[in-house]
Amino acid sequence: MKKIIFYQSNFCQMGGVETMAYNWCWWLRNYFDITVLYCTADYKMLSRIKKLVKTEVYEEGKEYECDIFIRNSVWGKIPNNIKAKRMIEMRHANYKFLLDKGLLYKQYAPMGIKEIVGCGEYVSKMSDEVLHDNPTTIKNILLPKKETHKVLHLISCTRIDAHKGWDRMLKLARMLKDANIKFEWNIFTNSVSYKSPYEEIRLWKSRTDIWDYIADADYTVLLSDSEGLPYTIQESLEYQTPCIVTDVGGCTELIKDGVNGYVVPLDMNFDVKRLLNIPKCEEYDNHSLEDWLKYLGYNGKIDKKKIIDEYEEEEETMVKVKAIINFTDLEENKGRKIGDEFMCTKERADYLVEHKGVEIVEEEKPTEPETEAIEEVIETPVEEITDEVVEISTEEPTEAMEEISLEPKKDKKNKKKK
Repeated sequence: MKKIIFYQSNFCQMGGVETMAYNWCWWLRNYFDITVLYCTADYKMLSRIKKLVKTEVYEEGKEYECDIFIRNSVWGKIPNNIKAKRMIEMRHANYKFLLDKGLLYKQYAPMGIKEIVGCGEYVSKMSDEVLHDNPTTIKNILLPKKETHKVLHLISCTRIDAHKGWDRMLKLARMLKDANIKFEWNIFTNSVSYKSPYEEIRLWKSRTDIWDYIADADYTVLLSDSEGLPYTIQESLEYQTPCIVTDVGGCTELIKDGVNGYVVPLDMNFDVKRLLNIPKCEEYDNHSLEDWLKYLGYNGKIDKKKIIDEYEEEEETMVKVKAIINFTDLEENKGRKIGDEFMCTKERADYLVEHKGVEIVEEEKPTEPETEAIEEVIETPVEEITDEVVEISTEEPTEAMEEISLEPKKDKKNKKKK
């Protein structure tokens, strides 16, 4: 097998780039010897990828050799000690939008790689317009469909902020209520500092097993300011769920108004009663696995069914752990002091033990994970919690580590009320 190093400087808890990394490894590990190289990572994302391929923390003094090197994200640390026969760099975002906002060259860190792959036609077009890099277009790879059970509702899987269209989401809810259209809207998010003013909207902690919810929904809703080629929309089409999207970027590459969903203007000035006419979506397959294998030079047999049949989900086990240092628990948004005991999943416990944050007290039998609606309001707004860094350090937090603090802050307390 050819050896591939798949590099991403930082893995967040959720996002299209992270989803692409996981899905790509899930399929391609059957055809190549893959090592995921990273600098920092959220423990959940890293734990999932570790079940598929080898992982390794990047070291500046170490030399890495492979047949193919793929840089999945152009943000973060640049590896300068890679020897490879082919070097490929991914494009995921709308680079024209970032350039117009003055953000591109504050974040973009080029390596001088000439072989570029864009995750969609719009993404490739914008990258070529700004960076003149002539990308090859291969759409983001999708996981196989799963057995589903139908329920009627709206669904979103997104961050809650201005860029992702939170104000538009609230306006759509108001429009539906004003038109006497009843609805239930499940939003899976890690933005726990928000609370919806409408009882029809329920905020849930982010999770990866939302296929039943997607398949049972009348629509998936994504009302962003800008998108590259959104995974949420592709996954919804895979389950034949129509989508409501804003008229931006790659959204209109996927959604045709009135055919497989509705494209609405950014000012939300449209007849909301149109949504009562729910389009029926045809089966969707973007053939990205085949495109990737062909692009990487694999000419053998492609047996999707065999890969799907051999993959099994593992049961989640809960364990009790005890803190051996003071640290901020980003999962529960609270400080942990030395001696504190609490329950967490086995994979998270292994992560915290490995990085000398806790010790395991006792293990329990496998249990079904519970997802509870977020009902508490955080009175003092907190920074949006996106990920945990891999290293637990005793040094003062740096700008790159601002999401984690080993000592709970004494001058600010997040008060909660029910």
